[in-house]
Amino acid sequence: MNSKLGMQIIGTAKQRIKEHQSSNHPILKLLVPALYVLWNTMVTTNRIFVDRNFRSIFLMRLLNAKNVHQTTSLTYLDRYPTIFSACSDYFDGKQDLKILSYGCSTGEEVLTLRRYFPNAQIIGADINKQSLDICRKLPVDEKINFIYSSLNEIRKQGPFDVIFCMAVLQRKPHDTEAKGITSLKKIYPFEKFELQIIEFDELINPQGLLVVHFTQYSIWDTQIASKYEALGDHNQDDYLSPVFDKNSDLIIDPPTQNTIFIKSRK
Repeated sequence: MNSKLGMQIIGTAKQRIKEHQSSNHPILKLLVPALYVLWNTMVTTNRIFVDRNFRSIFLMRLLNAKNVHQTTSLTYLDRYPTIFSACSDYFDGKQDLKILSYGCSTGEEVLTLRRYFPNAQIIGADINKQSLDICRKLPVDEKINFIYSSLNEIRKQGPFDVIFCMAVLQRKPHDTEAKGITSLKKIYPFEKFELQIIEFDELINPQGLLVVHFTQYSIWDTQIASKYEALGDHNQDDYLSPVFDKNSDLIIDPPTQNTIFIKSRK
């Protein structure tokens, strides 16, 4: 069966389910939820076979759920120019910087960072193997390298003067808002965010920068907060998705969240 025909059958089944969804017939009441499960299974199975990126994300979440944060691979060039410029200015032309782009996706962030840091060694790390395949085909210089995102592999490349973690430490923020979710405990708990921040801290040189932008939690709530101070007033006020506290509960009217942090203490 080709994918087009399969989707037509799925669409027809979905329409029939909708037609009988409000029925009071006891058999149909039991059958409709089962048909929804079947329909969702068929849609997922079809996408696994025809959509390589979806297949990569599905397997990543299935086989490596412990290390997965954000699952989308959306990115583009020069996505955060104000932040990148502020970090470049902080180092004031210092040479031989080592930079980690954590969750580099298909490499656009790494290409952008080369513009701001022309002489730095830049490591792009991602957990999505399909995205890494794309990265490794990019026309980059010998001081840019792409690696699979595991703690051991990243440690081999460190320590770093800057770690960029942009729109990574979150889980389906738009869905969270649309569904009115008030707790991330079962979806993306604070403890997972904090563990990642602690791992970053171990990899950053003194007076280095940790740059965390577009996240559902605050670094100031983590165990390592006292080691850091904010650089300027760079923040994520343009992040319109919900923000949560250290108990993974929704914050109503959250305070401004900083983005660039200087490691001022070991």
